[in-house]
Amino acid sequence: MFFYFLLILLYIPLLIVYPCRVVGKKNIPKKGRFILSCNHQTLNDPIIIAYKITKRRFRFMAKAPLFNNKFKSAILKSLGAYPVNNKSATGDIKAVKTTLKHLKDERAVCIFPEGARLKSSESNELKHGVAMFSLKTNSPIVPAYFVKKTNAFVFNTLLIGKPIELYNMEQFKDKKIDKDLLEEASTVLKKEMNALYKNYIKNKELKKNKKQKLNNKN
Repeated sequence: MFFYFLLILLYIPLLIVYPCRVVGKKNIPKKGRFILSCNHQTLNDPIIIAYKITKRRFRFMAKAPLFNNKFKSAILKSLGAYPVNNKSATGDIKAVKTTLKHLKDERAVCIFPEGARLKSSESNELKHGVAMFSLKTNSPIVPAYFVKKTNAFVFNTLLIGKPIELYNMEQFKDKKIDKDLLEEASTVLKKEMNALYKNYIKNKELKKNKKQKLNNKN
């Protein structure tokens, strides 16, 4: 209840401070468990996701030090955040169990698979957490990508791709989950995430070239 009260209270200020267009919002499942897998550059990322994709409430992993202050901890938890104690999601047993429970309870979980905030928009190697959670719980993965760094008062675009069902792919279906399998699954996910950005840039260039041709004709 507090989450929705806070969202209504802050929606307009957030709209002003973090202007962001969402492309592909229809790809977000209306019900059932899934993992939103997004690139990560600033602490603003989960805030923007929370206020721009309002038809689902997300649970987020957040660095454990952010929960050291009791007041801040209470706010974060009410917003759906839960602590993870190191950079690899699979290294924190409590965080792993919490994530698995959220998914088994048919909730939406947002995970930043690069494991840390990046200084550039270039995607880094992915940790295996998202692939592992997906394969263990038969949860679809919805790839997402912020086109720009999510700074205040900078217009941005959040790209949302179609759900990926790793557990139904021939190379992963009914296979033993080990390091090699997770490496291959993470590679598939990385390609899908990067494809969102590459296709966006490609379409942008095509529109630009088309506009220039029309201007030249006139």
